[in-house]
Amino acid sequence: MLHKGGAELKSRTSRTRDIVLVALTVALTSAGAYLRIPIGPVPITLQTFFVLLSGAVLGPWLGATAMCAYIILGLAGLPVFTSGGGPQYLLSPTFGFLLSFPVASAVVGLVLRGAGPEATRRRIAVAMFCGTFLVYLVGIPWLGLNLSWIQHKELGAGAVMMMGMVPFLPGDLLKILLAVWVFPPVLRVVRDQRP
Repeated sequence: MLHKGGAELKSRTSRTRDIVLVALTVALTSAGAYLRIPIGPVPITLQTFFVLLSGAVLGPWLGATAMCAYIILGLAGLPVFTSGGGPQYLLSPTFGFLLSFPVASAVVGLVLRGAGPEATRRRIAVAMFCGTFLVYLVGIPWLGLNLSWIQHKELGAGAVMMMGMVPFLPGDLLKILLAVWVFPPVLRVVRDQRP
């Protein structure tokens, strides 16, 4: 009987810890949205840095959960996105990038699944590149559709990529390098807090 109670307490403690980590990740991603450099319809922010770390540190499912919670809170009206929040964000040219966050986080977590703080820099970098690629894979088509259908701007694929990808590549490379460098110590801290 004592064993069962101990297991229930550990399970409850683990759930509480997971909720706190998800909430902290949502808060950091929200803060990252406000650290921005406005250029064109898609600003440079630190959101994707926290998206990448969410999957790496929390794992695929908790990372994706944190990103889903982030999107839901923003669509509900909390000012967590770069330009605030609310359901009108569905019509924003940047919403496709936001939609990619849960998938990108999950993929980073899957690539790093089972890897500890001692994971090779190469493996960490591959995970971060995969996550970043998915952000572009979802975000750029949404940007193109938005510019064409909602804003009635006829742009070719090359022009959309120039707006939604090319200016961000240097910053994304820096975010990937930072995530590769930060991941091992952050994971050590998070794992040391496990019940």
